[in-house]
Amino acid sequence: MKAFAIGLVLICLSTIADAGSSIIGAGSQSCTAWTNRKKNAVVKGSFESWLVGFISGLNISGERDIVGGGDFDAIVSWMDQRCLATPSDRIGIAALDLGMELARKAARP
Repeated sequence: MKAFAIGLVLICLSTIADAGSSIIGAGSQSCTAWTNRKKNAVVKGSFESWLVGFISGLNISGERDIVGGGDFDAIVSWMDQRCLATPSDRIGIAALDLGMELARKAARP
């Protein structure tokens, strides 16, 4: 049953990304904006808060804890690496990919 729930979350996440559903706030910005966020403390805080809030929302929408207590630094570091590798991606799409990766890891026994 737990594997089914994780699978359902993964399907929903990929469907959201494929369907072109709207992601608002910092998630609508490009990864270039994420990488440049460090130039302004307010932008940095708002982008990182958006990301952690988004991942927290995914976490509570499922039956299994995908963040394992929530390692803020690891989540931000993952996004830093992703955005450096693919600067034209949207922050929200990268965050969905992070959510899917966390869900896969949480599904492992």
